[in-house]
Amino acid sequence: MSGSKGSEYLIEIDRLRPGVFIRLQGVPWYRHPFLTSSFRIKDFDQIETLRALNVKKVICVPDESLTDPLDVPRKSKVAPHSVLPGENPVPDGYYDEKNKRIKVLREKKASVARAVKKYSLSLSQIETLMLSISRGNDQFIEDAIQFSSDLSSYFLEDCESIMHVLNIQDDQNDSLYYHSLNVTVLSLILGRSIGLAETEMRDLAMGAMFHDIGKSKIEKKILRKKGKLTNVERSVIQKHPFYGVQILSKNENFPKEAMKIVYQHHERCDGKGYPKKMQFNELSKLTKILSVANFYDGLINKHDSSKSLTPYQALSYMYTKYSGMLDKESLSVFIRCMGIYPPGTIVLLNNDQIGMVVSVNLAKPLSPSIVLYDPQIPKKEALILDLEHESDFTITDSVSPAKLSNDVYEYLSPRSRITYFVDPDSVPEV
Repeated sequence: MSGSKGSEYLIEIDRLRPGVFIRLQGVPWYRHPFLTSSFRIKDFDQIETLRALNVKKVICVPDESLTDPLDVPRKSKVAPHSVLPGENPVPDGYYDEKNKRIKVLREKKASVARAVKKYSLSLSQIETLMLSISRGNDQFIEDAIQFSSDLSSYFLEDCESIMHVLNIQDDQNDSLYYHSLNVTVLSLILGRSIGLAETEMRDLAMGAMFHDIGKSKIEKKILRKKGKLTNVERSVIQKHPFYGVQILSKNENFPKEAMKIVYQHHERCDGKGYPKKMQFNELSKLTKILSVANFYDGLINKHDSSKSLTPYQALSYMYTKYSGMLDKESLSVFIRCMGIYPPGTIVLLNNDQIGMVVSVNLAKPLSPSIVLYDPQIPKKEALILDLEHESDFTITDSVSPAKLSNDVYEYLSPRSRITYFVDPDSVPEV
């Protein structure tokens, strides 16, 4: 291929042929039948459609083209058409594929809306249970066991669960509940992928929900401190596994395997964790699973959000810097579950458009769905590309939210707190 990065140029449509990647200019999204304004020409019918739209020139993108434009202009077999004001020059049938895709996009947005609703309800339930149990109302343990059983059932069905990143209003005062639910969801995703039995999934959910309940006995000013902790403050925080067991052991019905998670969740496979510096073979199977999810959420949702890593950075960091601290099998499966670009990652596509990964089919994590930034399309109608079905589009890189322009940032709305949930319509209701 000729051309180099940045060598885009205007070209007459008579020189187009299949394989040439183009970018439209001056044609509103609603006035053409193509899904986006940047695409690779598939056939000569698309060129005739451009001609019918009275498009004279387009921008050629050599780096994304599979072939060079024609040297000699190709004459159209269709007579030129003068477009009258308000007239749609393209027959209705040309819009069928676009309309079909728009319908799919709306269904995806409805899926996200369902997940947000269920997430908010689950968050409220976890808050009620944790507050009640931490205050000594251990009769709520039975409710918690039922809730963990219902939640874990989401991930036990033989279905293609869709994991979404959610646009939830952040409340730093409730960070413990966000963290607990996030770790529970991520742990169950990992547990299902590893192949846990139903009872193990229930115990995992129970342990994940309450792994940090011991922090309810620690002063808020220490927990919310954004600066470096003193040795005394660090020592206090490291007691929360003890406090957690203290609170939960008042009820003999709390599952023993879940209790191990509460006590062990800060132990490390290299023997350098706390509170007992336990060795790898001393850690329970469920603790090893939860530790991966807990570590990941700790990286992407730090108390000081300015220091949080992007999901893409977090997975890379865990694999390269902390693999010795975590169970290698669990970490490997977790990375495979989340995909190379987990939900919440800002990405650059091969057509130079910016987008954000909003969901991943857990059965096909390498083909996520992406919401695209396109100033021609209102934010509330933003396009979502499903890379599984859009072979012309690929992710070429991840982008830090801090590097986005204000317009792009406001459009994509990346959250300071990243929260995940599955689509409750693809799994049984609880």
